Amino acid sequence: MSDRIVCSCITCPQCGTWVVVERELTRASNKDKANTTCPGPECGKQFAFAVGETKVFELPMNLFERRHFYRSELT
Repeated sequence: MSDRIVCSCITCPQCGTWVVVERELTRASNKDKANTTCPGPECGKQFAFAVGETKVFELPMNLFERRHFYRSELT
């Protein structure tokens, strides 16, 4: 089993954390926008984003399972 996983992420417009986007949202090609909720501590903002706005990261499993991270945690 791998210790890293490739996933799509989007930045929360309120708190700036990167949010791991559910795979089903990025596959929904018939939608222009997708919705998600920031799982960051003390945030919880719901926001819409264009699927093309996501960035792909290779994350350690602990960050992927937490569903959010700060860019500085990738180094």
